[in-house]
Amino acid sequence: MESPALLPVGAAETVISPPLGTELAGYFSPRVSDGVISDLMAKAIVVGEGAGRIALIACDLLAITEEISVPVRARVAAETGISGDRVMICATHTHTGPELRANRPIKRNEEYMAGLPDRIADTAIAAAAKPRPACICLGRDHEEGLAFNRRFRYDDASEQFGMRGDNVVGVAGPTDPDLGVIAFRESPQAMPFAVIVNYSIHIDVTGGNKISADFPAVMTNVLRGVYGPDVIVLYVQGACGNINHSPYGKKWPWPTKGVWKSEQIGRALGGKAITIIEKALPSTSQVADAAQEILDVPRFPLDDLVADRVAQARAGESQGLSSAVDKRLLSMIDQHDPDGRDPREVQALRIGDAVICGAPGEYFVEWGLEIKKWSPFPYTFIAELANDWVGYIPTYEAFRRGGYEATPIVSVRATPALGQMVADANFRLARKLWTEEK
Repeated sequence: MESPALLPVGAAETVISPPLGTELAGYFSPRVSDGVISDLMAKAIVVGEGAGRIALIACDLLAITEEISVPVRARVAAETGISGDRVMICATHTHTGPELRANRPIKRNEEYMAGLPDRIADTAIAAAAKPRPACICLGRDHEEGLAFNRRFRYDDASEQFGMRGDNVVGVAGPTDPDLGVIAFRESPQAMPFAVIVNYSIHIDVTGGNKISADFPAVMTNVLRGVYGPDVIVLYVQGACGNINHSPYGKKWPWPTKGVWKSEQIGRALGGKAITIIEKALPSTSQVADAAQEILDVPRFPLDDLVADRVAQARAGESQGLSSAVDKRLLSMIDQHDPDGRDPREVQALRIGDAVICGAPGEYFVEWGLEIKKWSPFPYTFIAELANDWVGYIPTYEAFRRGGYEATPIVSVRATPALGQMVADANFRLARKLWTEEK
């Protein structure tokens, strides 16, 4: 049997947990961290040789902003020679980590923020410093029953996050059951020393006031139980802007949120990932490459949709999450500049016969499925929250139907066309990377 070609691959991880007392991100009300369930990590894989290397960094954080990605890329480039446009930094989207975004209801720990880019960069620098010859092995299977579309159609033709009342007609969209794996081995028969796992599900399972990487930490421990304590496992978040872990409207004999549920999802994903890894075949192409486009993105217009939404907020009749969203909208509307435009990066990485397509926000699953449908690659993974954060990136349909994720200014700051712009850019990037194999 002919051995596949090998590429240099390095992997490393660094703890990036904030100190206790740091406020946790993801909700509209403050939660002060008072303990640790699992440390937050930055994990990096560097693939390739010389100037052709690429780096993927996955962080147990709610989001990645340019305030983080720009200095991380600059330092990685300065110390390793890997060009910044060949470094992708993405977030897992844990809701039990620190707030990173400015001008939010949750207070940032500025001292922690000041040191965070260096800690993340250290991870990629360490990975670049210890390459070993590796075979890229690829696998994919479906994992059903863990992820659910969280938007529902109501009898007035609107759509909302979750089920409220008796006028629900049905689930408003699909899920993406793909569980994708890239395993790096020193030979096809060797245990993997690094693994990338890609799945689409919001990481807001654990909840509470304790710092936690949520189910990816459990999944990592499952894989380490089989492949050893030193295997580096990166969880890359798929398109999950409208995907949750809660099976709304169904009765289950177990909790639908909390530590137990997080452990259940982590065990299930870890077990399935092991099965995929054991059957993963060497890539026919042992190539690493990267490509990017900078989009010129208009901001959300102050149109009739916004005017109606503001009037609704000022009426003050909403409750629960909707009330918190309304208050946030009224506090932001006067600062929104509808005439501005912003450069937004879309980046794709090639690792063998797989492509990782990035999106700079909370990308709706329909867009991820479209990218996969038209990709020329045998294996296409989505990495949302890559390099920047623009808020939610819904579908056109979601804007027409409403709901939390489609709330102008609060959830969505960019043009409603951004989802299609990102999908089209990834279509072009994937085709470019597929046809430019060196």
